[in-house]
Amino acid sequence: MIVLFEYLLQVSFILALFYAIYYLILRNERFFVEIRIYLIISILLSLLLPFVRIPYTVIVETVQASVQSDLIPMFSGVMDVEPTKQNYFTMSNMLLIGYLIVVAVLLILSLLKISQICRLVLGKKYTIIEDCKLVILDKYIPAFTFFGYIVMNREEFTDESRTNILAHEKVHADQKHWIDLLLVELLTILVWFNPIVWLYQVAIKQTHELLADDGVIARGFNIGQYQATLINQLMGTEVLGLANNFNHSITKKRMIMMSNIKSPKNRRYKLLIMIPAVLAILLFNLKIVEVQAQEKTIKEVVNVTTVSGQVLNEDNEPIAGVAVLVQDSKTGTVTDMDGKFSLVVPLDAKLVFLGVNFNKEIISVKGFMEYGKKTDSGYDMNVQLSSSSAKEVREQKTYKGEPIFVIVEDMPEYPGGPKALREYIAENVKYPAEAIKNNIRGRVFVTFVVTKDGNVDQSRVVRGVEPSLNAEAVRVINTIPKWKPGKQRGQAVNVAYTVPINFDFEDDTTKEEEERKASSDSKGEQIFVKVEKMPQYPGGSEALLAYIEESTVYPSVAFVNGIKGRVFVTFVVNKEGDVDQARVVRGVETTLDAEALRVVKSLPKWTPGYEKGKAVSVSYTVPINFDFNDDKKIDEVKVEGKSKINQLDGTAPKFPGGELELQKFVARGVKYPKDAQEKGEEGRVFVTFTINKLGIVESVRTAKSVSPSLDAEAIRVIKTLPTWIPASRNGESVEATYTLPINFELKDNQGVTVMGEAEKEEFTNNDESGSTITMLNKTENKKTSTGNKTYNGEPVYVLVDDMPKYPGGALKLKEYIESEVSKLDSKYIIHKRCFITFLVTKTGAVDNLKIARGTNNVVVDNKALEIIKNMPKWTPGYEKGIAVSVSYTVPINFDLKNDEKK
Repeated sequence: MIVLFEYLLQVSFILALFYAIYYLILRNERFFVEIRIYLIISILLSLLLPFVRIPYTVIVETVQASVQSDLIPMFSGVMDVEPTKQNYFTMSNMLLIGYLIVVAVLLILSLLKISQICRLVLGKKYTIIEDCKLVILDKYIPAFTFFGYIVMNREEFTDESRTNILAHEKVHADQKHWIDLLLVELLTILVWFNPIVWLYQVAIKQTHELLADDGVIARGFNIGQYQATLINQLMGTEVLGLANNFNHSITKKRMIMMSNIKSPKNRRYKLLIMIPAVLAILLFNLKIVEVQAQEKTIKEVVNVTTVSGQVLNEDNEPIAGVAVLVQDSKTGTVTDMDGKFSLVVPLDAKLVFLGVNFNKEIISVKGFMEYGKKTDSGYDMNVQLSSSSAKEVREQKTYKGEPIFVIVEDMPEYPGGPKALREYIAENVKYPAEAIKNNIRGRVFVTFVVTKDGNVDQSRVVRGVEPSLNAEAVRVINTIPKWKPGKQRGQAVNVAYTVPINFDFEDDTTKEEEERKASSDSKGEQIFVKVEKMPQYPGGSEALLAYIEESTVYPSVAFVNGIKGRVFVTFVVNKEGDVDQARVVRGVETTLDAEALRVVKSLPKWTPGYEKGKAVSVSYTVPINFDFNDDKKIDEVKVEGKSKINQLDGTAPKFPGGELELQKFVARGVKYPKDAQEKGEEGRVFVTFTINKLGIVESVRTAKSVSPSLDAEAIRVIKTLPTWIPASRNGESVEATYTLPINFELKDNQGVTVMGEAEKEEFTNNDESGSTITMLNKTENKKTSTGNKTYNGEPVYVLVDDMPKYPGGALKLKEYIESEVSKLDSKYIIHKRCFITFLVTKTGAVDNLKIARGTNNVVVDNKALEIIKNMPKWTPGYEKGIAVSVSYTVPINFDLKNDEKK
């Protein structure tokens, strides 16, 4: 796993280096064939060079051992009470799973793209033109090339510009550009997290188009006519990122490149810079495979053997780069990436293991021979190094002249097993009062020796917290009864053992028999943490939980913003039974913390706690959980919709006409489900949805549900919302999330109140079943836009029964706008969108134009107004059968980026 991550990082680094060379040196040159070759070779080198490892030998000085011992441990380190279990949920595993998930998703998307092209091409009739397979489709798509096929729509094929298009696409087909696209697509899937790979995609596609342009011009086509053909393709949409589309990346630079003179041949020397770049990468990949001294040589083969093994850390993970040296010599080696080593050594030698941040270990060759596994060439044994941060005392390697083992064939066993050991420690630990007072907690690791007689001896702290906690941990260990001793090769031996003892106020293992003073109250009286008889809530713990559940009101601000969590509140039950000194000891968010405090302060009297027959003040802690799945009431203070713009500052999305019109729209659209009325179901459904960059409502879902039928109705209504003015940040349209509560309330007349903002005046509408749907609002019963807008003395509407229609419908309106933009000079293509609001009068005329959101370019904004002003007459909107004036907003896109077109 580590090897994979290292490989991916090296690939990313090499890609960045080669792309920097392209961007700084080659990007503006006109030898496109060589640039294409450079880009492809650089991709292949980035994938292959990490595998090239050049070994070299390093001569090192002998490291003299300061501590020697005859102890031959196979492992050394800290052992927990419970047997070690492999943890699959490590950070590296989670990162690997996340990486593979994204790789799988991208691979599936790429296969879908290829499948889409295959459906367009395979099985279709084609014509051979100039040795190329031409497929003509009735569907409108820009011309593109893939797998050697040229695909055009019938309209383009019959157009006079088809010769230019065919010549352009033939270059793509002849030079097999689709192979490059597949290669860079695979690279993107492999190194998706690296932004450079996406820039590589752009560079390769740009080079393809420049090659195609060059090929067309080389065949004698007029540059002006060819450029005009390209401009006419501006409003097209790319079929697929994997195909060479005729209208891809029609930029100012591309136009200029057509007219530039080709770069002189001597400028191709710039490509030679790749050679030092490759050499630098190879130098970076130099790998130590051996640490070999100069003087020591082994002359007598009969007195040597081969020892090998794997060096592991305390978590049984391999350690790379550990120096394995023969003591008192200059011979040694270094462990590889898997922590493995192999070394030919004299039979009487001792090996010294030295790792950064690890304690030094010295093991004799005889130890390998006695405890290791016999192999064809020698002996193999794993060695475990303990972290130097553990500060483990290593002075004593023996007990009464006999070795102390760390790992043996039969480990020592506490009577009853590990669970009984934990229970013994829990029952005998006494939490020091001073530590409680100072809020000290943590885990103390104690190492001791289980002797060959089963006794516990030489206990000491190897990782402590605080003197009082350390001393208590050692005291408890010293009281442990006899164990069943450990055995090695059938003989009882001394074995080192380590256990952790956890000190925490909320842990049941910290029961204490004596009084534990935590603090003093305002009257100077003691406040206890544990007493003989703890205070009791009337009715017991279940009644307390029920009271908290019933009394807690979910703050609406927190709910709408998706904030949840558990708040821990500590308070004192004084000797009179009153709740006092409530405070949050672990909070979540201001409104949730305040609500938790309010609930605790409202608790009724308790039965006080008693210590030695006297009522005393006792500290008590309760958790209060705030979760969307709980049946908590929601605060009624503020119920209007709430939006979030990707957690960043920006302008919120706006419903046409504002918040009030949104509430009216929902009120008119909701139909109370009949089955919900029959079952008496009512409540508030919170619906969250996304407003994309085009203002379209997507990803509708419930944030808090009531019942399946009410949830479904709320989602249905939200999905019918018209286009919004999208959110913006720094002048650019962005996605935003929006949450809206819809209240279903049964009344005596089976009516429904769909709540927006709780006020007093009404807007009504009857559904098909005759039930009244009432929307509480704060304006008059009119569908006018916010404010008192009028036109010629008559009201201006935003939403009406029959909205105004452009001749031919919305699609024709889109085509009209795109057509007008396509006629504009390139100076208007500024990659921004302008929103124009105008009035469709009751006669169908367009009037009162204004910019709702501009591009910050006066010339472009005025052009947008001109496009809308020149529209033909509309079919006017109607309210209750009468033609009325209606406000309307449309976006005009001055951008060639296809992903932003409607």
